[in-house]
Amino acid sequence: MKKFTFTVDLVDNELNINKVVESIQKELDENFAGSFASVKAAGIKQFSEQGFKVWRARTQGVTVKQAGDAHVSKVLVTKATPE
Repeated sequence: MKKFTFTVDLVDNELNINKVVESIQKELDENFAGSFASVKAAGIKQFSEQGFKVWRARTQGVTVKQAGDAHVSKVLVTKATPE
């Protein structure tokens, strides 16, 4: 026998954890009859805005430029001109 481990990340503002666990367990039971499957929640990580953008870019390949939600600086930068 071999044990195969998978990691699934779901990102949302709110999520019914029990419903997700039951849904994944049901799919595994139906599609992999004869296999032993155990589904459990591993935890919740609270993202900062920047943390979410980094995660999204690394795992989904969606950069802030592509998503259109890059930080817009409120500081005006002006070049000094010689007098």
